[in-house]
Order: sequence, then structure tokens, then C-alpha cells
Amino acid sequence: MAQKHIDILRRRWAALTVTTLVIAALGYAYVNIAPLYPRHPYLSGWALFAIMLLLTFFNLRKKVPFLRLGSTGLWLQIHIYVGLVSGALFLMHTGFGWPHGWLNQLIALCFIIVFITGVIGLWISREFPRRLTVAGFETPFERMPQVRRQLRQSAESMILQGAEGPASSLIADFYTHKLGLFFTSHENFFAHLQRSRTAQAAHAAQFDEIQRYARKNEQELLKKLAELVEQKHLLDYQYSLQLTLRVWLFAHIPLSYSLLILSIAHIFIVYSFSGSTP
Repeated sequence: MAQKHIDILRRRWAALTVTTLVIAALGYAYVNIAPLYPRHPYLSGWALFAIMLLLTFFNLRKKVPFLRLGSTGLWLQIHIYVGLVSGALFLMHTGFGWPHGWLNQLIALCFIIVFITGVIGLWISREFPRRLTVAGFETPFERMPQVRRQLRQSAESMILQGAEGPASSLIADFYTHKLGLFFTSHENFFAHLQRSRTAQAAHAAQFDEIQRYARKNEQELLKKLAELVEQKHLLDYQYSLQLTLRVWLFAHIPLSYSLLILSIAHIFIVYSFSGSTP
């Protein structure tokens, strides 16, 4: 396992080194060669469009896994490092400035969002699966509302059963004022993304406080209730990570296709009004 991890790191560093060299070569060409060719934006534009086609193809590759076009992992690595090159090429194509015209500005804005969400997605795709594995189990996103409802029903059933005793109103009041809303919806979204345990610590302190006043026959009920609270925190943790993954995909992939369509419109307009081809 350790050797496999080392091999992965070596491949990543090698790919990053090659990417850096390619970007450096593009920078050298932009400074020293491009000024000799006034119409070089046409060349950089077509190169950028070809790269965008290649990057968009990654999503299509995932939808047709039966085609023998290399592994998904290989295409992901190509997507990552070619995407970094596209950022440098985009800056060179725009002359390191903000373009004129509403269509060009819209394309630039779309590209920047796609690039930034791609960088964020790189971190998410490598960090979140590990976090979900460390969490112990993974609940399918579609089943989370059902699981949340089951946890709430279990907690309320425990409270109702405990309400038969003369002193159980203490726990019933505790649930109503401290935990009722907690079990009804997702809580602490950003805290879970930051792996903060402030909310768990607050609930633990509340349980410690009420145990001071609970009778002996209520200790077991409080223990079971605390376990349900911990399960709910774990469910919220998984929900935060999985929702972020879905929102990221919703932002990155549709915008990638939109960028491609806008780029085609840009090419059409450029060649329609340029008077001649380069």
C-alpha cells in the first residue's frame, strides 16, 4: 500500500513538472515569438478551443465506459493537467486583459468560473472521498431524508416511552427545547465542511448537564438519546459533503458545455467579420 502511494505521488509530480514546462514554453512563445505574428490570437484561440473539446470529452468518457479509450483515472489526470494549461493559454489569448464586447466578456467570465470550479473540484474529489471513508459508513444521498426521519421517530418514540415515569418530563422538556429542531432538518452545514466539532461538543455539554438532575432509571434513556444525536451529526456530516459534491457538479459541468457553445458562437462571429482567414 505504501509503495502504491509513493508511485501515485511520483506520477503526480512528474505530470505537474511536465505541465509547468509546457506553461513556461507557452509563456516564452508569447513573449518572444508571438509579437512577430500579429494574428497569433487565431492560433491561440484554436488551441484553446481544441483543449476545451478535450476537457469536455472527459465527461462524455464517463458516460460511455464500455468504449476502450483508456481508464477513467487516466482521463481524469489528463483533464486536470490540461485544464491547468488551458488557464495559461486563456490569459495569453486575451492578452492578459479583460476583453471588449458583451459576448467576449461573457465567455471570459464563464471560463473563469469553470476554471475556478475545476480547481475546487480537484481538491473536493481528492479530499471528500477520504473524509467519507473515515466517517465509517456512507448513506446514499437520496436516502438521507428517510434516515433523518427514522432517527427523529426513534428519538420521539424513546421520549414518549419515558414520559410514563414521574420524573421523565425533565427529558421530554430537554428534547423539546434542545433537540427537537435538530432532528427535523440538516444542521451545521459549514461547520461540517470545516470538520468542526463545536456542535457535537455543545450537545455533549448539554447531556452532561442534564445527567446531573436525571434519575437512575433515566440514565439509560439519556445514553440511547445521545447515541441518536451522534448518528444525526454523522448523517449531517455526510450530507454536507455529498451536497457540496453535487452542487459543484451542477456548476462545473453545465457551465463547461455553455462555454463550449459560446466559444463556437465566438469563432463564427470572428470569422464572419474578419474579412479573411488567417
